[in-house]
Amino acid sequence: MGDTLEFNDIHQEVKGSWNDGRLRFSKQSVVYKSNKTGKVDSISAPELSDAQWRRVCLGHGIKLATSTGHVYKYDGFKETDFEKISAFFKANYKVELEEKDLCVKGWNWGTAKFADPTLQCIPVCNGEERGDCGVPPE
Repeated sequence: MGDTLEFNDIHQEVKGSWNDGRLRFSKQSVVYKSNKTGKVDSISAPELSDAQWRRVCLGHGIKLATSTGHVYKYDGFKETDFEKISAFFKANYKVELEEKDLCVKGWNWGTAKFADPTLQCIPVCNGEERGDCGVPPE
């Protein structure tokens, strides 16, 4: 496995809108650069506290949470990317890339819980807790 993983044509969710750009995982950090604005977001490896792999609108996505409470969402991965990203996270970040199913039924009621700076909703589908949805603070 190399020192970095790079992905082009990845979208970052910022306050409900999607910005296209490039995402790079290195041993020291996760770096996203927007194609439109040129803005660079960087998360240092020790800050990463949680990582989720989810089926989303443009294929598959990753939701990253930091120890400071920030949440970053990236979309546009292929299903086949899961294995190499998961192995990279285990080896370099000591974080498990957890597969998370999102509830897509029409009856997404559930339990609200406050964690991080977002309101988390744990939907109940057919009597069991399924995935989650998050409402950003702003």
